[in-house]
Amino acid sequence: MRLLYFVDEWPSLFELYIYREMQWMREHGHDVAVVCLNCMPNGYQKETKNYVDLAEFHLEDVPALHLDSRQLSIEEMIPQALAFVELHRAQFIDAHLGREPAVLACRLHLANGIPYAVRLRGGDVHGTTSPKLGEFLHYAAAICPQSQFLADVLTGDLRLARTSPGIPAQFDRNKLHVVPTHLPRRYLAASPVSQSDDIQVIGAMGRAQPDKRFQDIIEAVADLVPEFPGVKLKIVGGGGLLEELRTLASQRGIGDRFEITGFKSWAEVMALARQLHIYVQSSAYEGCSLSNIEAGFQGIPLVLSRTGASERSVEQGINGYLYDPGDVPTLREHLRSLLRMGAAEREQMGRASLEITGERFGAEAIMPMIEGIYQDAIEKSTPSNLTNSDDRVEAVQNGAEPR
Repeated sequence: MRLLYFVDEWPSLFELYIYREMQWMREHGHDVAVVCLNCMPNGYQKETKNYVDLAEFHLEDVPALHLDSRQLSIEEMIPQALAFVELHRAQFIDAHLGREPAVLACRLHLANGIPYAVRLRGGDVHGTTSPKLGEFLHYAAAICPQSQFLADVLTGDLRLARTSPGIPAQFDRNKLHVVPTHLPRRYLAASPVSQSDDIQVIGAMGRAQPDKRFQDIIEAVADLVPEFPGVKLKIVGGGGLLEELRTLASQRGIGDRFEITGFKSWAEVMALARQLHIYVQSSAYEGCSLSNIEAGFQGIPLVLSRTGASERSVEQGINGYLYDPGDVPTLREHLRSLLRMGAAEREQMGRASLEITGERFGAEAIMPMIEGIYQDAIEKSTPSNLTNSDDRVEAVQNGAEPR
């Protein structure tokens, strides 16, 4: 296959799974190229570009077209994108994010018939949806949310308190394929994190932003310190709320036990994850948190809020616990249970995390599924099924929606 990836930023610290997917595709004989739309929120720009080494994934030679959706209209981007499609004889577009990348993929499909998949990551379903959501889902060859949670929100089978415009969406459910975030099994630790009865580091990984609800972890841990004097709290990440979280920890009397690292490279993050004894995700909303998988791959007991793929990541009482987002008392009690059980039992839970996350989120199972979805879409997009190319271009230029 000749694949074209539409992404919001290239390179981006928050899309490492895309690099591993591209690497896998190339290793299996497929060609890949990239169209970057430079549409990541401005605050992310400095945070990401210094932390990705494309050579690590053998992608330093991948052809990339950089557009700027903040400066160019869709109509202005279409000719450049079409030329790039033709130059690389692309057969399929993998549009990561149900916003600008999917909108442009849809317009190119209407222009020349190239099929595309929409990869829905989270906020594009439960947060800020595109006004073009219905249109690009209608024309997509495949619709691939990262978790069953997102699929259920998208279809309306799960109703959230905060409903985005256009949700539930109407589309052919036969095109729906849940495609989780994943890691190659070579990243699976040989043994679980070593636990201690003297020091217990509770940790989280991710951007310091409101939906992550890191303040809930601070509140829960602060109440446990009198009972467990060896407890510490470490957040691996950075972001806009970094100083606010430090202030809250100080106000709650655990400033000397609290650390937030700021942004780190992925290799540094994985090394820091090995310093954690209990991993917490406190998010209000997620798609399929890569951080949860990364923690599970290190062999750590998991305490996760019920969002995204959390219920696929945890077997209750076996490798961790689940709780409802924002329920600090329940979070605190789950942490208390893990701390009371001691090092040996926590280490056994960590061993279970290795087994559960390794089996359910290993790239070796998921990547062939992605490959099969795309190959099937290409085979079904025969010339006889496509509108005449000139008619498509004229329709797109006139703003019509050919069906």
